[in-house]
Amino acid sequence: RHHGETKIDNLVLLCSRHHRLIHRSEWKVRIAQDGLPEFTAPAYLDPTGEPRRNTMHLRT
Repeated sequence: RHHGETKIDNLVLLCSRHHRLIHRSEWKVRIAQDGLPEFTAPAYLDPTGEPRRNTMHLRT
C-alpha cells in the first residue's frame, strides 16, 4: 500500500490490530540494517522521531 516491495526480507509479522494501526495512522515501520523491524511514532507522540524496537522477544 505504501509502495514497499513485497518480499520476505521486507515483511513484518503483526497482529490484526497493529497491522491496521500501521496502515491507518502516521506510524511507520522499516527493516533496519540488522534485519529487525523498527517502528517510528508520529511526531505528535515523539517529536524526536527516534525508531523503536520491540525488545520483549529478543533472542539471548
